[in-house]
Amino acid sequence: MHAVILAAGEGSRMGPHTDDVPKAFMDLGGETLYRRQRDAIDPHVDAVTVVLGYAHENVVDRIGAARPVIFEDWADYENAESLRRGTAGVDDDVLVLNGDVLVAESVIERVVDRFEAAPGRSVVAAVPGHQEGSTAVRTDDRGVVSDYGMIRGHRHAGLGVVDRSRLDEARAHLAANRNEWYPGIYTRVETEMVPIPSGGHVEINYPSDRAAARDKLPLDARDGLDLQT
Repeated sequence: MHAVILAAGEGSRMGPHTDDVPKAFMDLGGETLYRRQRDAIDPHVDAVTVVLGYAHENVVDRIGAARPVIFEDWADYENAESLRRGTAGVDDDVLVLNGDVLVAESVIERVVDRFEAAPGRSVVAAVPGHQEGSTAVRTDDRGVVSDYGMIRGHRHAGLGVVDRSRLDEARAHLAANRNEWYPGIYTRVETEMVPIPSGGHVEINYPSDRAAARDKLPLDARDGLDLQT
């Protein structure tokens, strides 16, 4: 499995924390967010690509053994183009992780296990509930994603796996929708929603999120799942 971490954006809402580094490389409790992401995903993947754009020159030497993809015109596109470029040349199942998301290693394990149990089907992680404040997915009665966007539904967790057999189809959709958000691919290729516990997931959009994330470390994914929330 090949991981692609999307870390091209500026993270302008983070203020001074991202003055000279992408959001994924800001400090989070003594380690960068990126380092914490790698600790979670490395046991489950064979290779990693990091898509860099904003301030890439300041961090490209800090990605370790990962393959860098430099997206210099990142401000002209949405993250669909980041993922398209990040998957170029990849011929493997692709674990996609947003650069501003931290998840517990047990959450990665849950998502990968569910993916491996459903041959030919992609998966996307979501925090179950019926929220309206963040991008969300809806599913049909089989648990397959039917809609995505700023809709009432299960909160998209910034984590998924695209099956290699559908990767060309996903890339074609991304190429046709470069100014859109990449999770639209999950409505195009058959994708199962994997519910994950909120205690094992943090999305960092504002300085207050960063402070809350530090308080939650180490992430604990043991809380229960209530799909009726």
